[in-house]
Amino acid sequence: MTAILYSNYSSYYSMIARLCLAEKNVAYDTHDVDIHIKMEQFAPEYVAMQPNMTVPALKCAGNVITDSRQILYFVNQHFPGADLYPAADAQAIEKSLDLHYGFSIEDLTMGTALRKSPLARLALGRGLDRASRRCLRMIELHPELKEAYLKKLALEEERKRLILSKENNYAQMQHRAVSLCDMLDAQLAQHEFAASAQYSLADVVWTIFLARLVMIKFDYLISERKNLRDYWQIMSSRKSYADANICTKIPPSKLIQIIFALLFRS
Repeated sequence: MTAILYSNYSSYYSMIARLCLAEKNVAYDTHDVDIHIKMEQFAPEYVAMQPNMTVPALKCAGNVITDSRQILYFVNQHFPGADLYPAADAQAIEKSLDLHYGFSIEDLTMGTALRKSPLARLALGRGLDRASRRCLRMIELHPELKEAYLKKLALEEERKRLILSKENNYAQMQHRAVSLCDMLDAQLAQHEFAASAQYSLADVVWTIFLARLVMIKFDYLISERKNLRDYWQIMSSRKSYADANICTKIPPSKLIQIIFALLFRS
């Protein structure tokens, strides 16, 4: 069964998809979507497949799965290998997934950047404006996709309001991140993995959550908690972690390119 993953190197939810595929040892083709510089998510051929204009998207056996949580379920169900959603642990895994997906990782990531650097605030603001302009331009060029672009435009305007204004919920997400780390540490005192005694889909998402904490310099939340610290060491040492090319640091040269594009590209 041929699988194609549309992904971006540093995208949080793309990393979830890649790690799940790696854990199941799935051979797949990767199509890198440049969501920052070239803004390839707005290309009409991508929009026709993924009208939300986000990554990841998994194309497999006539299906296109455009949500990372659904990708987890699909990959586990349709490919051989260890069962990452065993029936005996399904309730605990589902509860763990609910907690993870109920958390706004974008608010925490963007909020952290905005508070550390005035340049980041300027670049992000211009980047959001750039995305809105791209939507308007694509509506002119591809009126057949107008509905999708209008929905994306509304979303970008809402992101701008929530991320850049005083109404953003960064402080709330920071507090919740602490609570989630406390929860994970307590769970790991009871069993080896996040939701049960064996590796599951819950471990896929929480590994990426911890990787993002490292990226935004919140790794003290890991190191201060013994069970969580030991867990992170084990998870980040798994073969699947390396195979999935998990990002905890954007190379400076790449970051400069992204910031330049956000500031100056139309």
